[in-house]
Amino acid sequence: ELLRGSDRQCIELMRMSREACVRLCTHFRHKFWLHDSRHVSVEEKMAMFLTIIGHNERHVVIKRRFQHSSQTIHKYFHEVLVAMMTFAREMIVPSTFDPKPDNSGAHKSLRRIFKGAVDALDGTLVHAIIPSSQTVYRGRGKGKCYQNVLGIYDFNMIFTFVYAGWEGVAYDSRVLTEVMATPSNNFPFPPPSKYYLCDAAYTNTRGFMAPYRNVRYWLGDFRRRRAMTKEEKFNHAHAKLRNVIECAYGVLK
Repeated sequence: ELLRGSDRQCIELMRMSREACVRLCTHFRHKFWLHDSRHVSVEEKMAMFLTIIGHNERHVVIKRRFQHSSQTIHKYFHEVLVAMMTFAREMIVPSTFDPKPDNSGAHKSLRRIFKGAVDALDGTLVHAIIPSSQTVYRGRGKGKCYQNVLGIYDFNMIFTFVYAGWEGVAYDSRVLTEVMATPSNNFPFPPPSKYYLCDAAYTNTRGFMAPYRNVRYWLGDFRRRRAMTKEEKFNHAHAKLRNVIECAYGVLK
């Protein structure tokens, strides 16, 4: 019904167009990450997985929708999850740090100001569901649990690095420091002449360009009164270019 129906139905249920879902399943089949089971096709496994993560629905809801037992849904959810982790390693790769052509006028002028900027770096909070046995996890505000996710995007809104799992109360700078200190995380350090754009939560040091502290920075701060000092002008330009990661996180959420 989904694969023969309208795009709107697919997007409402799976957060993905019909064409995108078909291409995704074809790719997983081609890579031998997923196979048709005796009674469940790759497309149905993917639909169950995307519905659960797209709506945060429990297996009991999916059981009614797809007419499979909870055990079957649990099994195939984790099968697709393992395949997705492999897919992530294929798709989320560090930038080449080579300059990319940009035909956008405003964007092009900003890139001339920040010639060494290769990507934008920031953290975001994502809702987390923690097992009751894991009592050491600390939430943020009214007992709600979030995880602090560190992400790096290029200026085309494409992930180039992701690290998830830190509890929400962790500071962004602490997460970055710990991620960089662990070799197994394969953090993509920029070359000496390049740097990531980041906000004032991070330290302004080699490889990381932060704005001036205690100076207007966020784009909303400049709507009523334009930038006056050289520090404000720098921060305004920095915010406009780094805003790509705010937009990317917004699209993701």
